[in-house]
Amino acid sequence: MKKIVWIISSVVALVLLIGIISFSWIYQIAMGQKEQGHEAAIERAKEQAKIVQVEQVETFVGKEKQFIVEGKNKQNETTYVWVPASKKEKVIAKKAKEGITSNQAVQAVQKENTVSKVKDVKLAREGDVLLWEVTYLNENNQYSFSYVDFTTGRVEKNLTP
Repeated sequence: MKKIVWIISSVVALVLLIGIISFSWIYQIAMGQKEQGHEAAIERAKEQAKIVQVEQVETFVGKEKQFIVEGKNKQNETTYVWVPASKKEKVIAKKAKEGITSNQAVQAVQKENTVSKVKDVKLAREGDVLLWEVTYLNENNQYSFSYVDFTTGRVEKNLTP
């Protein structure tokens, strides 16, 4: 009887170990894909937008994949650089003061929609339109997205999948 318990325990432990290793491997692959392209985007931002210090890099996938590099220029001004994954598309750079803040984007969304909880706010781009993507839970606890024009502060699009 003790032998059967030992065998079952060993099999369960082995299955658990394999599960943990598999999850870790899949997670590493997924995170590697998310960050793939960040170094090249930083180089393009430094070269084309004269960024001297990089604060962070985010990946946005909409109609086309974009990397948004936040950094400082020589005058120590916060600058956002939208770097398309495709080298054929143009890089767009704007000083933070040329557009609205993330808080102003959230306020614009709250004026138009019932927002029960804001989940995330990040920069985005569709074509040449620079945006803030506001992710939130609506009154029905559904994930919703609103896109706010970075320059004008106008809500461009609301989506509830």
